Amino acid sequence: MKIATIVQNQQCLNDIQKYLAQAGSSHPLVGITGGAQQISAVIEQEHPDLLLIEGLRLNSGEQQILSKVTTCFPDIGVIMLCPPQPQEFLLEAMRVGVREVVPTPIAQNVLIDAVERFQQRMFQSKAPIRQGKVLAFMPCKGGSGATFLASNMAYALAALENKRVILIDFNLQFGDASLFVHDGSVKTSVADVARQIQRLDGSFLSSSLIQVLPNFGVLAAPDEPEKAAEIKLEHVKPLLQVAIKHYDFVVLDIGRSLDTISIQCLDQADYLFPVLQQTLPFIRDAKRLINTFFSLGYPAEKIRLIVNRYDKKDEITLADVASTLKLEVYKAIPNDYSVVAESVNQGIPVIKLAKRSLVAKSLHELVQEMAQSSTSNNLLKKLFAFG
Repeated sequence: MKIATIVQNQQCLNDIQKYLAQAGSSHPLVGITGGAQQISAVIEQEHPDLLLIEGLRLNSGEQQILSKVTTCFPDIGVIMLCPPQPQEFLLEAMRVGVREVVPTPIAQNVLIDAVERFQQRMFQSKAPIRQGKVLAFMPCKGGSGATFLASNMAYALAALENKRVILIDFNLQFGDASLFVHDGSVKTSVADVARQIQRLDGSFLSSSLIQVLPNFGVLAAPDEPEKAAEIKLEHVKPLLQVAIKHYDFVVLDIGRSLDTISIQCLDQADYLFPVLQQTLPFIRDAKRLINTFFSLGYPAEKIRLIVNRYDKKDEITLADVASTLKLEVYKAIPNDYSVVAESVNQGIPVIKLAKRSLVAKSLHELVQEMAQSSTSNNLLKKLFAFG
């Protein structure tokens, strides 16, 4: 990986060279003193993989230069080095194609971590193309536990089955799926990716995620409901097409409402997981939702009904649910309220918090079935392709 550095402060360049050398970096490094006006020339002459640039204030001229360069050379990573800035500055930097902002004065560990993250993204972008499965979770009624199941199943597929997994929160106005598996802040959302959909590739998508595990990341819903309006129907399909090429499983947490965006998600899904509980209001709403699925042309084998908080002592049995909905129950997740509540409150996946609990064991069984099903389907595809 070749690194180019454009700095206004010679001491900054000396620090970068020293820190990379101390970290044992063997990356070729080109360092010059200058500003935004040198960016195009350095990229066209040196062809770096990563550009470190210091001293920009992101005025309109600098924004225009960066935007043009990152559009013409989308594979090049740009890291800005600057004093700590407000959130608005960071968002503006991201909009013009900056991958990361490293605060100055530079700390060695922060710089090395940023360089290594970009190198990892480069490696991932060159990895073999996948054809991932899209799993869409949708609540039949508010409070069903669909977000808990979507986020915990995504984590379990990565942690237990060693699959590459992305969780996309399409509950666009009030989504909080990231909080179920991570306690950090959200810097990039679906709205931010949609705003730059023309730049979207595997590397850009990876850099937009909250990285929970090396093989599992979350693309969060917008933190402000009004930003949901920035996400258009034409953004959904390209986002999912890129995701399925780079991840084994693309898990979608879809909100309660049915609109053009959620229907586009459902259309792209390999399996739909409507989630309900053993009460009449849930079953009534589940019947309406499943009838809607059928009216949209989804076959029964695409719909995998999940009964959450299942208790075999309840008056309404699984047989009653299946009979009423005319659809077999795919999986019943046992009622383990105290464990689930602790998991949600702490933002720790249940298989990590309490791996011997009933709900963790049930999720383990579910992801084993999904992983085996995916492997079998891939083998069949290869067999028929060979024939």
